[in-house]
Amino acid sequence: MNLREVLKEFYRLKFGQEFGREAQKLEEVFIFLLFADYFGLSTPLKFYLIELYPELVEEFHKWHKKLGLVNSPLDWIKCC
Repeated sequence: MNLREVLKEFYRLKFGQEFGREAQKLEEVFIFLLFADYFGLSTPLKFYLIELYPELVEEFHKWHKKLGLVNSPLDWIKCC
């Protein structure tokens, strides 16, 4: 194993997991903001996010599965 591979592995172990956790937190906040308007919370992002809705239904599906819900918690979003 050369020095480059050792440093690459060190970086991955030291910082890679932390970056992954932060990315996951940001994704969860983004999904919450996307659907916050439907929960009754007014957000200024609704005008920007309406175009992304078709692409993010799959992300919503992953989100509610991660929460442990078998089906969508919202009756009007049929992702399953």
